Amino acid sequence: MNNHPRIMFRLAALATFLPLLLVAKVPEEARLRAASEALLQTPLSVPNLHILSEYVRNSDNPPALRSRAMAAYAMALLLQGNTNNFVRAQQAHRAAYPDDAQLIPLTAEHYSVPCDACNGTGRREKAVCPQCFGRGSQFQLSPLVAQTYQKRLGEIVAQCRENAEYAEKFREATKTSHDDKQIEMLQALTNSYPHRTDLAPAIALLDDALAKREVRLRAAQEQEERRRIEREAAALKVLAQGPDRPRAIRELRTYLAAHPNVAPALELQAVLDELVAKEEQQQRLKKIGIGLAVLTGCLFLISVIRFFSFSRRTSSSSGPLPGMDKIDKADFTDPLSLTAQDTLTRAKYKTARIPREEAGVED
Repeated sequence: MNNHPRIMFRLAALATFLPLLLVAKVPEEARLRAASEALLQTPLSVPNLHILSEYVRNSDNPPALRSRAMAAYAMALLLQGNTNNFVRAQQAHRAAYPDDAQLIPLTAEHYSVPCDACNGTGRREKAVCPQCFGRGSQFQLSPLVAQTYQKRLGEIVAQCRENAEYAEKFREATKTSHDDKQIEMLQALTNSYPHRTDLAPAIALLDDALAKREVRLRAAQEQEERRRIEREAAALKVLAQGPDRPRAIRELRTYLAAHPNVAPALELQAVLDELVAKEEQQQRLKKIGIGLAVLTGCLFLISVIRFFSFSRRTSSSSGPLPGMDKIDKADFTDPLSLTAQDTLTRAKYKTARIPREEAGVED
């Protein structure tokens, strides 16, 4: 097992998380993905391992990818046979990411076996075992090392692909100006990636879009409500101008009782008051007309009754009174035939008869 000062320097840099200025135009995450895909084909490619180390140095990169890149780099050291550097890298990874210790689930049993020559004692015939150099074990990789290395690289590729897809969908959602379309895209985005820890911007944008849509829908509902009230008020006004005044009064009273606070309530109330006044006036005129008709009928009836009553009296008084035919008509004188002297004589004797003899004597 050989020590490599250059590798130790890289591990120290990984542990300190020094920022790295990018010199390439390709985004770091895209470079990391390309390097990981290449390492899946060529596990110990030095240029691609260098890209992994550079990615870990930049503290602005996502911790999940940095942790996996560091774990993959440590296992690449083990695949190269650098057990000491691997142990140091594993310790640095556990210190930096204590919650991700399972990303390097390797122990000495996975890369060493007891020496066959000395049976793991490190000595042979009272001397240092020439095969294991006294260590009692020999370097031998378990298949789990390569499998875990490949798994970490696959996770990096998958995470980079997901990040790229998520970023592209988020950009498309931010460029959409239509609220409903943006809400649909953001909801699909948050539902598709519920495990992500960087959903805060998408959730904030979704909440803002939902609030805008709510305001727009509320404004549309208020506008539609105003239009409905205007249509109902116009219909009531048309009804008020029609011939069926009692129906218009009923409809207006019902509407105002159900909607006392609508905008045209005062105007409709004025229309109702006017209709009620006209209806009351019409009822009064109708009552007066009925009274006049009744009075006229009564007067006519009285006239008819009086007419027929007068005719009967006239017809009955045209003949002599009962018993008049037995009276001596010589004892009576027609007043119209009297002279002035006859009248004075009647007044002197205080009688209705005309004393002809006495009158003649006095003459």
